[in-house]
Amino acid sequence: MTRTTTRLRGVAAAAVLCLGLAACQSGGDEPGVPEASPSASASPSPSVEPSQAAIAERAAEAEQRYREYLEITDRHRIEGTRASQELFPYLGEPETWDGVEADDDLYATEGLKQVGQTRIASIKVTGYDGDPLADGIGGHRVKFAVCLDNSEVDVVREDGTSAVRKGQPRRTIVKVFMQGQDDGRWTANKFTATDKKC
Repeated sequence: MTRTTTRLRGVAAAAVLCLGLAACQSGGDEPGVPEASPSASASPSPSVEPSQAAIAERAAEAEQRYREYLEITDRHRIEGTRASQELFPYLGEPETWDGVEADDDLYATEGLKQVGQTRIASIKVTGYDGDPLADGIGGHRVKFAVCLDNSEVDVVREDGTSAVRKGQPRRTIVKVFMQGQDDGRWTANKFTATDKKC
């Protein structure tokens, strides 16, 4: 019998709970994304520039989509079912889709199930690319630094033993890139796991 040892990390979407799988990529910052307001608050103060107010509103919409992505992923991992079909409208890049399918395959092949839910400890907007005052969001991107808290999460094998790598940090930063689509949806385009604790 092969014993799989995995590590907790955020995706997937994400969030999401990733386990050393293809959906999360390690690496540095994404170039070309300018700094934006530090908060995704949808109700800016009256003194905020219109473009900053629009960024805050759109970032809040993108954040909500990311939270939905995490909730769907958690539910499927806990139930031991495949997430990819339900997550399809939330995914923007083929690599992200491939990562979710790879996670599905690993969970199914190894008989893994998640116990507990991933929690977002904090989320910060770190960049916005696109004209925030444009009518649509097609091609716009929001960059988040997300602190995912997996302190109450485990991934177990069929025999009930943990598949999580020993010493794996339980709270880490995940860089999340959401992209606006022409139909008005925000989709998850990239997740980059880091070893930064939060």
